[in-house]
Amino acid sequence: MAEHIFNNRYRVLAQVAGGGMAVVYKAHDTILNRVIAVKVLRDTFAQDVDFRTRFQHEAQAAANLGHPNIVTVYDYGQDGAQSYIVMEYVEGRDLKTVIRSEAPLLLDRALDLMIQTCAALGAAHRAGLVHCDVKPQNILVTNDGRVKVTDFGIARALSASVPQNVETVWGTPHYFSPEQATGEPPTPASDVYSLGVVLYEMLASRVPFDADNHTDLALQHLRDEPPPLTALNPAVPIQIEQIIGKAMSKDRTNRYRTADLFGRALLDYRRMTNQATGYQRPIAVPASTGSTTVSATTVRPQTPVAKAQGGTDWLGWILGTLAFVAVVGLLPLFVLVWRAYSQPASPATIPSSPNSIATPVSGTTITPAFGNEVLVPNLIGRTQADAEKLAAANGLQVFLGAGHFDPKAPKGNVVAQNPTVGKKVAKGATIEINLSEGPKVSPVINLLNVIYEDAAEGLQTYGWDVRLVEQYSQDTYHKILAQEPAPGVQLAAGEPLTLTMSGGTTVTLEVNLADLISLDAANLPLDQVRSGEALEATLVWHAQRRVGAPYTVFLHFVDPNGNIMTQIDQEPALPTTSWPISVTIDDPYVLVIPGGAVPGIYQLMVGMYPTGDPFNRLPVVDAGRTSADNNDRILIREIIVRP
Repeated sequence: MAEHIFNNRYRVLAQVAGGGMAVVYKAHDTILNRVIAVKVLRDTFAQDVDFRTRFQHEAQAAANLGHPNIVTVYDYGQDGAQSYIVMEYVEGRDLKTVIRSEAPLLLDRALDLMIQTCAALGAAHRAGLVHCDVKPQNILVTNDGRVKVTDFGIARALSASVPQNVETVWGTPHYFSPEQATGEPPTPASDVYSLGVVLYEMLASRVPFDADNHTDLALQHLRDEPPPLTALNPAVPIQIEQIIGKAMSKDRTNRYRTADLFGRALLDYRRMTNQATGYQRPIAVPASTGSTTVSATTVRPQTPVAKAQGGTDWLGWILGTLAFVAVVGLLPLFVLVWRAYSQPASPATIPSSPNSIATPVSGTTITPAFGNEVLVPNLIGRTQADAEKLAAANGLQVFLGAGHFDPKAPKGNVVAQNPTVGKKVAKGATIEINLSEGPKVSPVINLLNVIYEDAAEGLQTYGWDVRLVEQYSQDTYHKILAQEPAPGVQLAAGEPLTLTMSGGTTVTLEVNLADLISLDAANLPLDQVRSGEALEATLVWHAQRRVGAPYTVFLHFVDPNGNIMTQIDQEPALPTTSWPISVTIDDPYVLVIPGGAVPGIYQLMVGMYPTGDPFNRLPVVDAGRTSADNNDRILIREIIVRP
């Protein structure tokens, strides 16, 4: 696809992603002079007129959303037999990559990412559009932490194009809702369920449900409750577990109806916790009189009610008693007033009740007092002056400890304290605080041709956000092939350093065929060949259970137009009927590239069928780390035919 220009406007720069449905390229819009992304549908879908029409309608609906957290769709078009969509190019990583490298995420970061995602889905729900395939792979995170949701409507377009008599599943099995598992059309509440699964995964480092096949996974979504999140990650508050539990309710009517409502629940939780640890509004301080607490509000005296008995004139007695009380009661009142004005005022005291909070005129929050002890206030995020002021207001002192480099906290703000917030200490105790020195800035070191594991420990001292990208290569495994930024560039701690390293010549696949055989990987010594040359491929299989019949392996070398240029059909050297259970089988093949193969990007695809029955291929239950087409052909890797 290099040097290709779609409709004489969008010049391809590089391939950035690829899946079973489409390939995504980074490209240059030669008219508007900007970098964009071009998603090109694979030929299997592009040749389906019904799918193409529905997909165009979904693309138009997504283009009308216009939200800062949604990837903008610019254009949709045809270039010969190729259908494509032009979208905003997002510099960053998908959320799945973030989870794999960083999970469990800190609660504050996870909430920030999910609240932005809810804002995007909420805008779609208000516009009457359901995403249908919410998963971390469709949530992009820019280098500055902004969320961009992509692929609106693709799952809906795909499902709508399937014939009526074919059972369809909307979405991705690990993330779809119970109703999607049964084939029902998704609703906004279905997207909310998927969002709950994504947030669960961010905080637990794993999805709530997992199984060896789609059927068992669907049953778990329908019947099982996820493992308690607080058990997997004790740092997660119980309130967050409850919010996620509501989002993942089996009954859609018990969930948040839209992503907006889910996002609002998370926002309310964050506001509540911020208020609990930050500035508190002053409240009325009750005055203690022995064991009885008297409100500051004046209490009206209650008039005793007499019970009528016989013919006694109770009314006269009551009036007489009231007159006596009125006259006699004035005497102590006069005494109290005289004392109040004749004695000097005593200073106000802080009540000892643990539930009372008093706020001085200065606005500094005082933590509850317990006799000669107080609770340590939260000094994190304050300047040194404010921290000293708050500590003094609580009868405590501050000691300045060593500074800490911190890429997020402004220089001079408190980033750590000891004792920690909420600990009970004696009045007059000292709190050690550590101030931020801002991000540590260092020149990027030269890592080219270095084995990553040899440099990993030393990189930690710089505090950079090291991001790893594996690339198929004949170089030594994990040898660093490229880095961004370049050596010598000044880079602050917390900023991304992207290292592209060799993943070797083995392509990990992890494909499940009919719950019978797994294709674990394929070793390709070369992924670039010329016409007439040989392409070697060693497939790595294992039997999930005893294979009772012989199977034939087919390898297809497919050109950019979807035509099979050459193929191999043969039984493995070790027949499938003799494969031991769970023991890997190395299965080598050699394809000769036809002399007429023009330069371009081809696909090497594989599958299996019962020997003698080529039209009854083993179905792909789970495509694992690659993709499969509707003909149960598994994509091993794209192969470049050079001039």
